[in-house]
Amino acid sequence: MRRETRSPVRTVTIYILIFILGIIVGNQILIPSKPTQQLAPLPVQNYSASANILAVKSNDNSGVLGKVTVEIYPGKGRVLMNTNPFLEPDTQFSAETAVNVAEDYTKKDLSDKDVIISFDIGGQLLGGPSAGAAMTAATVAAIEEKQVKEDVAITGTIKSTGEIGVIGGVIEKAQAAADNEIKLFLVPEDLLYLTYYEREIKKQQIGPGFYIQRVYYVPKKLDLNNYTMSEFDMETKGVSTVGDVVMYMLE
Repeated sequence: MRRETRSPVRTVTIYILIFILGIIVGNQILIPSKPTQQLAPLPVQNYSASANILAVKSNDNSGVLGKVTVEIYPGKGRVLMNTNPFLEPDTQFSAETAVNVAEDYTKKDLSDKDVIISFDIGGQLLGGPSAGAAMTAATVAAIEEKQVKEDVAITGTIKSTGEIGVIGGVIEKAQAAADNEIKLFLVPEDLLYLTYYEREIKKQQIGPGFYIQRVYYVPKKLDLNNYTMSEFDMETKGVSTVGDVVMYMLE
């Protein structure tokens, strides 16, 4: 039996082809895909803005008005929270969402910035995502070097899509806004008309001299703008997107 031997030239040619093929495959794996959206970088300088926020105290269910301040510094793309008052995890998650939405809305890249969010509000604990819309407004204002109107307050969550989500305690928050001379109260669009239940008692005779009382809870509709105008001389408007919020809140 004769064994076939490869010539040195053929062997070198095979090695060269394998080497070239390896480079091609490596490039396909290592070259990152281009991002779908190119964001413009912010200049190297500091920005800050503040917006009104509303909350409900857990001890007596009363509304309270406070401030959220957003500061933007050169950094590493972090969202940093001031923990005085202490913040529950859903508030911190809402802050991350607010910054991401503001970044998308303004088309500005914050990857080389640190965003510091601070709260000035009565109470030792701030919980819930209802300050999300206000945080987004303040972040947009800081990025665009604008100011947030002092006589406007908003309550509402912020979704990753830029939509404004519903919250609770809207009547208590309206009272707090009015007590602090707010002229325009912004709420999620779905809360402009509230459903509440009114207690009614009906007396029914079941025999000579015998009566029973039945208690019913009848659904009623409340026009929130009519209520705040008549009670507080404060206008209420509904918002559904971050664009609506910016339109009403930024100077």
